[in-house]
Amino acid sequence: MKVSKSISKVQNTITVLTAKDGKTSFDFVRLANATQKLDDKSASKLYKIVTNHELASDILGKSTMPSFKAFAAQLPKKQFFSTYDAFMTLRKFNKVATTKAKVAKQNKVVAAK
Repeated sequence: MKVSKSISKVQNTITVLTAKDGKTSFDFVRLANATQKLDDKSASKLYKIVTNHELASDILGKSTMPSFKAFAAQLPKKQFFSTYDAFMTLRKFNKVATTKAKVAKQNKVVAAK
């Protein structure tokens, strides 16, 4: 699976620092920061961020908050995710907005005929 340049740099940093003998405190800080960067891009961390965000209810509209299983099933098929991906996935659960968008698109097609 293709990984972005920044992610590959982080993964390289982790492998170099874990293999290094006689780590300094600065090396431990770098290692902790690098592992945290990768952890923050997992589906479970992003679900936690999205569900606790103050605008999550506005994004969902009148729809209920999805379960993690439903949320993870709607995520794009990638190894790592961005916060933007998570919010766009949450937007897919707003049924009213998606229905309005479909109706507007159909009305536009009918008006063009």
